[in-house]
Amino acid sequence: MIKINNENLRIRPSAVEGFYSCAYSWGKTFLEGTARPASNSRASIGTAIHAGVEAMWNDAITKGQADPNIGMMGDAAMEAWKEEMKNGMNYGNGEDENTCAVEIIKGTSAFVDDIVPFTPVPTAVEEFYTIPIKHVFVEELGGTIDYISDDTIADVKTSKRKSGPEGHTVQQSIYRMLANENGRDIKHNLIQQVVMNKNPVGNILQLEPDIDQAKYLVNGILDTLDLVAKDVAPIETILRPNPRHIFCSAKFCPHYNSCPAIKGNLRPTQSQVNIKL
Repeated sequence: MIKINNENLRIRPSAVEGFYSCAYSWGKTFLEGTARPASNSRASIGTAIHAGVEAMWNDAITKGQADPNIGMMGDAAMEAWKEEMKNGMNYGNGEDENTCAVEIIKGTSAFVDDIVPFTPVPTAVEEFYTIPIKHVFVEELGGTIDYISDDTIADVKTSKRKSGPEGHTVQQSIYRMLANENGRDIKHNLIQQVVMNKNPVGNILQLEPDIDQAKYLVNGILDTLDLVAKDVAPIETILRPNPRHIFCSAKFCPHYNSCPAIKGNLRPTQSQVNIKL
């Protein structure tokens, strides 16, 4: 059962699609506030590279020009990697701490070689924006934008394979909405992608946002939480588990071993009481 411990939630752009992937896991993590899973090595490599890029852009903003210092970037990236490791790490096949460290340095270098020469120095990095929301469980929509210039925002993404920007449309649409609602005049969304293959390469991808879709999905979360607040049915039937989700396993989900869809311990509703299966 999901216990409601948090009634002043912030919905982050990165968490919106997670609600639709598995609402039960979303509820356990955000409404109940239970433990998140150990860090995933692929995501943590991306977090580390983000940190190196942030350090480089902050230095460029101070100097007024991009003059990347790979050593400084590597130090910032590895400090972020150490932080990621504090809660444990789920490594992929053939990975360990050392192989990931090598990837982080290679990925940082690829960003410098393939993205920095074609990217103006930003006006700000890692800027946090919010939109207030009046709701019984949610107080704001909010997130941190990696890169901001006069009319452009960009997000650093790392992946093992080159992909198009479409998979990031919801998240990036919310970022544009956040920026514009806070006084920016953003006209362009970019993905600064580092493909982490044997020899990492960087790409800059243009993304076309869909603000209407993003609003619909956020409002869908709020409408669903309205039903939770009204207590019209057991919470697990409103915030339903999704046992077909790609990350539905004990390795990736800390709620797996108590999940009603796995254990079959969902509390019956009135209509189920006399049904025998």
